[in-house]
Amino acid sequence: MIRIRLSRDELERVRVADTPDFGCELALGGAHLTERNPVRRLSAWRYEVAHRWNPGHSRIFDLYTTMYMPAFFLDTSAQPARSPFDVASPPAVAHLRDLARSSALTPFTRALADGHEGAASTLDRILVGLRATALSPYSRGITSAVATAAATAQAHAAIGGPGTLLNSLHPSVSWNGRHLCLNTVYDGEEDLQGRPLVFQPSVLGTRITFNPLIDSVTVSYPIAAVLARDPALHTPSQALVSLLGTTRATALVTVVTTPALTTGRLAATLGVSPAAASRHATALREAGLIATIRDGRAVHHHPTRLATDLAHGSVAV
Repeated sequence: MIRIRLSRDELERVRVADTPDFGCELALGGAHLTERNPVRRLSAWRYEVAHRWNPGHSRIFDLYTTMYMPAFFLDTSAQPARSPFDVASPPAVAHLRDLARSSALTPFTRALADGHEGAASTLDRILVGLRATALSPYSRGITSAVATAAATAQAHAAIGGPGTLLNSLHPSVSWNGRHLCLNTVYDGEEDLQGRPLVFQPSVLGTRITFNPLIDSVTVSYPIAAVLARDPALHTPSQALVSLLGTTRATALVTVVTTPALTTGRLAATLGVSPAAASRHATALREAGLIATIRDGRAVHHHPTRLATDLAHGSVAV
């Protein structure tokens, strides 16, 4: 168990992340795949991943032991062109050092520790492939579940304060008025030393993880979400129609599902005049749901992250 003493100021600064850390989800998903006894709520996810499994991905399990789990996979959801792995990053160096100290290095992880470019490139390919198999088909469900967990936590905080928030997160997290207690595989006393404490809800996590960084301390905790593949988005849901109206909801979904949509094509899809389509696009743009780019005489519309989350989040999962 880890015990963290929190001052009143530190307690007030505790926050719960409302968006997923997909790098963390990837690492936690890998940890779950190494376990012999899967959690029931993730059994369908595990079966589907195993069904699409690339045998070359199995080297990733060399990074896991009973005591050590990699905590350095990058969240590339905002910048998908980035490599999901940086062998020279301090967390990666520390993890490989821990594996070496526990005599758990394999030929593959030893090559990573020695800085061999071929091994790093191999791990990059594994992580890209694993992300495509184990994360991307479920990303909207994960995003929705994390946002819901954060909103629930904030509701507890509004009703009973930060102490109530902490005691509502997970059975392995407790606050006794002076110390935050985390039921983890490690034992020890920790000090935030002025760093903010961030709780990260996780769909693929099955236990509490503690990750102290230079500028923050993150505690990942599992949330009781049943994970299923994201449904396809074709038409606006009734919830979205109730919020925006039929025509504007259809316009939003059309922009989300059609890259670089022109005003003329939007008008044809909606069955309205170009002038009316332009008015709908203006309203969506002023609401922060789309961005508009002019290319010569053509006007192209692109969804913002908010629009994508709104459209996909309204689909029942």
